Amino acid sequence: MVKNIFIILVLTFSINLLAQEISVTASTDTTDYMIGDQIQYSLFIKMNKDVYIINPFFRDSLKNIDVLEISDPVAEENEDGKSVNYNCVLSRFDSAQVTIPPIKIEYRTKADSALKSVLSNAVTFNVHRMNVAMEEEIKDIKPPIRLFDYLFIIYILIVIIVLVIGYFIYRKYFKNKPQTEIKPIAEKIPLHQLTLRKLEQLDKEELWQKGFVKDYHSKITDIIREYFEKQFGLPALARTTTESLKLLSKHPQGIKVIDITSQFLSNADLVKFAKFTPLENVNREMMTQAKDIVKKTVSVQKDAEAKTELKEAANV
Repeated sequence: MVKNIFIILVLTFSINLLAQEISVTASTDTTDYMIGDQIQYSLFIKMNKDVYIINPFFRDSLKNIDVLEISDPVAEENEDGKSVNYNCVLSRFDSAQVTIPPIKIEYRTKADSALKSVLSNAVTFNVHRMNVAMEEEIKDIKPPIRLFDYLFIIYILIVIIVLVIGYFIYRKYFKNKPQTEIKPIAEKIPLHQLTLRKLEQLDKEELWQKGFVKDYHSKITDIIREYFEKQFGLPALARTTTESLKLLSKHPQGIKVIDITSQFLSNADLVKFAKFTPLENVNREMMTQAKDIVKKTVSVQKDAEAKTELKEAANV
């Protein structure tokens, strides 16, 4: 019994002596990391002044983790003793719970040259993967816009701008501009041809054949009197037959038709004023005489125009 108590006291004394000689503490800067994070691992050794350690070899204890960097140890000494701090930068690229086992530290004391050792504590930490919301829709990557697409868009815009500008220019300068109406040049019909057309039209109306004898004679004489006014400048429409014949006989161009005109107007007066009913051949003769008056005065007019042209040529 006494022997057992002695052994216990010796062991307790040895443990207390060892604890006083050296202590080793391992730690990390945190207990949770993401994949690829840098893990700061520290091994702090505190010892008495007469204790001398052998530099530990970390890599054997760090087989399940990547060692990025092992810094040089930082040693300090004071009245209470001395210390050494080892720092390592670690990392891991898959998720897991990682445990770094105890690190063995070997040392000697000044009083005892025998090689001794002590273990650090184990360090456990977690490495997590990044959470990705898988329920989010994965969108297609938009293809890059080619230079040709830009040029085509620019070309379309330029065409649209040019069309708009052209439209406004058209509205301002052309659309509201009054167009000059080009009137067809009326063909000047000679007086004798126009008069003959009137006579032909009257003949087609067949007035006297339908019983309108007086209307027929009035219209045919009006056509010839109007012709005299325009052809010879005589006021024939406002004159009686006698007055018209007197004026016509004094005109140099009317002398050739004075006889036929006298007979023509006299027959018409009988119908218009004396209620005379002419025979059919007289009605027909009236149209023939009217046409002859026009045709004969045309030759007279042409002779006069020719003489005028000769006089003008001589003066030149």
